[in-house]
Amino acid sequence: MSAWIEGPRWMRWAEKSEMFTVAKADEERSLEPRGGAETKGKRRLQGYCHCRGVEFYITPPDDDETENNVSSPPSVPKLPFLLIPPVLILILTSTQESKSSQSQSQTQTADKWWLRASGTKYLAGLCACNSCRLATGYDLQAWAFVPKPHIRQLDGKEVDFTMGTLKTYSHSPGASRDFCGRCGATVFWRHEERRGEIIDISAGLLDAEEGARAEEWLEWRTKVSFEECALNKGLVAKVAEGLKK
Repeated sequence: MSAWIEGPRWMRWAEKSEMFTVAKADEERSLEPRGGAETKGKRRLQGYCHCRGVEFYITPPDDDETENNVSSPPSVPKLPFLLIPPVLILILTSTQESKSSQSQSQTQTADKWWLRASGTKYLAGLCACNSCRLATGYDLQAWAFVPKPHIRQLDGKEVDFTMGTLKTYSHSPGASRDFCGRCGATVFWRHEERRGEIIDISAGLLDAEEGARAEEWLEWRTKVSFEECALNKGLVAKVAEGLKK
């Protein structure tokens, strides 16, 4: 909860549910390193929901120790259309178009579609699909694509989808959306059987020093995926136009 909100704060209903004990929590959080800080000599980017019931951090994509444990997902074009993850259709298209201009070293990592900037950043993008809109309540959802071994709990253990207040909703066979069961924040989208270890992280949860786009860690797509599905086509079209500038 934000420190500038004065007066008591409640877990659910005012004066009927447990009260937030925020004074000590806010003091402790002010001492925590923000995203991009080094911990034991290694960079990490923190992520958390509004109530901090879900907290985690990610490690850089060029962390060799972690990256060696990442297995490539199955060939995505073999997936049924409805199971293809947000923004991946446009990613595959642009990847194929740019292969002819890639160097040999870049081509060697072409299968790792979640990497950008010579393997130093993760891919991120905006999605306007119906599933994301209905799950988040807004026209656009921002996702960052990060391999599971790079997503860690605060104690350093690999992410656990039952950690903290995290809850799971399986909206189609094999596909899951993870959210905070207390504040409702969208956290992850995953399909481990068909996607391998690549997890979609709600980008707004990442606490980067440079701002919400976390551009030291993420490279953003210049297109909105599933733009044709948008209900507010004017808004999404303007955003898509802005991404190209």
